[in-house]
Amino acid sequence: MSDFLAQWDEFYSTVDDVAVSLRLYPISGDEEEVQVGMPLFKEITQPAGMFSAPALFGLADVAGTWLAMQQVPKGVFPLAVGSNINVVSNTRQGDAVAKAHVVRAGKMVIVTDTEIFSKETGAILAKVVTTYTVPPLKK
Repeated sequence: MSDFLAQWDEFYSTVDDVAVSLRLYPISGDEEEVQVGMPLFKEITQPAGMFSAPALFGLADVAGTWLAMQQVPKGVFPLAVGSNINVVSNTRQGDAVAKAHVVRAGKMVIVTDTEIFSKETGAILAKVVTTYTVPPLKK
């Protein structure tokens, strides 16, 4: 098991957050890229039966946060302070996968770019840019 998958399992053994509600699952991750998947299910669809924008945003937020966490010392949790989402298409079936990349990782600010696509067709569903602040390490 990769370090990322072990970190994910350890984190979610004690935390119950939106990733659990959205049924997110880890795919891969390192300091350069994090991939997280989300199945389509009734509770996260909009009236037309496609992924709701809030569900897509939640997927992107978790993937970007996990990528930002790979940029900071253990015990530091980067905090999102700004985000922009553009939903460009949607689907009524299959899984969505978020692939997050680092735009910039500084000492105080991290910016990630996350693309969400259909696992089945490869179609881009959304693009999300998120800015995180890095709080000081507690001593």
